[in-house]
Amino acid sequence: MSSPSGSTALSVTQINKQAGDLLGQVFGLVEVVGEISEHKRAASGHHYFALKDDRSQLRCAFFRGNAQRCAHPLREGEEVVATGRLGIYTERGAYQLIVQSIAPAGEGRLAAEFERLKQRLLAAGFFAPEHKRPTPELPRHIAVISSDTGAAIHDVRVTLARRFPLARVTLFPVRVQGSESAGELRQAVSQLTSEVFDVALIVRGGGSLSDLWSFNDETLVQALYDCPVPVISGVGHETDTTLCDLVADRRAATPTGAAELATPITAGDMRQHVGRFADRARMRWEGRLQAESQRLDGLTRRLDRAGPVEQLRFGRYRLAGLNSPLRHGVERRVAQGRERAHGLRRRLEGAHPRRRLEGLREQLVGPANRLHRCVAALNAAERERVATLSRRLLVSRERLIPRWRIRLDATRLDTRGLERRLREEHTRLAGLSGQLEALGPRQVQQRGYALVETCQEGRPGVLVKRAVELERLGGAAGRLPLSIRFVDGDVTVEWVGPRAPRLSADS
Repeated sequence: MSSPSGSTALSVTQINKQAGDLLGQVFGLVEVVGEISEHKRAASGHHYFALKDDRSQLRCAFFRGNAQRCAHPLREGEEVVATGRLGIYTERGAYQLIVQSIAPAGEGRLAAEFERLKQRLLAAGFFAPEHKRPTPELPRHIAVISSDTGAAIHDVRVTLARRFPLARVTLFPVRVQGSESAGELRQAVSQLTSEVFDVALIVRGGGSLSDLWSFNDETLVQALYDCPVPVISGVGHETDTTLCDLVADRRAATPTGAAELATPITAGDMRQHVGRFADRARMRWEGRLQAESQRLDGLTRRLDRAGPVEQLRFGRYRLAGLNSPLRHGVERRVAQGRERAHGLRRRLEGAHPRRRLEGLREQLVGPANRLHRCVAALNAAERERVATLSRRLLVSRERLIPRWRIRLDATRLDTRGLERRLREEHTRLAGLSGQLEALGPRQVQQRGYALVETCQEGRPGVLVKRAVELERLGGAAGRLPLSIRFVDGDVTVEWVGPRAPRLSADS
């Protein structure tokens, strides 16, 4: 579209879009403090509301994806800090803030104050690793600083009773939220002494930054830094961080985790340790008992060699020596009788019918071998005869193949002769076609001749070749419409009697 002056004009959509892009580029990501009003939640999950103060208001759009990630619910009339980018809703031309996240108005100030205190205490060395003290493995007396009514102290008590019931637990009940909680926490820390307690736990459940602000008190951090007892902090959930967590000797993600860190060796571990110690003691005593048993066995053997039992064994050896010649004589007589029995068995086996059968079988071996040789010779002769016939067949095949190849070549078509004859016939056909065309009616007409046909309605045209036919075709009427066909068109005439024909109008 062009204006009367010739310059290019922008459409409403284009100006709104460019203005929105310009707002986003100029301001970038902004934080706006205001009170929520006119809040509406659409069926699509998007939130639409206005941020207002005592003088003006700003329309806001909080889309579903960002709203689902926001842990803080939107409440009418609540003062919040909205973070997002400025833009223009193109369809209405409305100026609005596209919100990315929302937090209570106080959270931002507390976060800035927390970061300021953290950097100052860090520079002062309160969080230095060399200040961290180790916690005991077997604590006898554990101090717990927490509320006596919350879920945190319940989890700590259950965990300590399960893991190390031998330890004594003393609770210092304090308020863990509110304006007076920091003073109570500091006073409880000041009561800890290394002569009474081995380790201290300071615990609380999760909450917002404002709920946990008492654990960011600077005087409480100083008290924990000066505490003579090692301190384990378990404040909030895993994502929560307080200054007490940073200054404590050890930090746990949850109160239950703090109780677990305070009791690294559980009752079950101690039972296993005692069981291993008992096993080592039992193995030591069993080894000593075995050594003494071996010593007793040696003394017993020495006593046996000097006693009547050993004398009786020596007498048995002498009796065995006297019994040996008698046993040798009996064994010699038995061997002679066994040899005589073997001789009789050999004579009996020589006269056995099986021997005669073996002799007859040996007599048959020669004829069987000759028969096998004859059969083998016949087989060899037949194989030689078959081989000779095969060679003759191969020779005949080699002789016949050239002869049949010559006959086959003789019967094959002469493609070149056929092609030559085909070209000659094409040439002859072209000549005949030229002659036919030259003798055709069109060529005759081009030489100055014309064709005469009847053109009676309802009847097919008849070619008139002679003048006599006009009288026959005209009949009693003495008139006959005709069409004279020249090479460049047709002319309609009428034949009347014997008079010369007159030309009619050209069609």
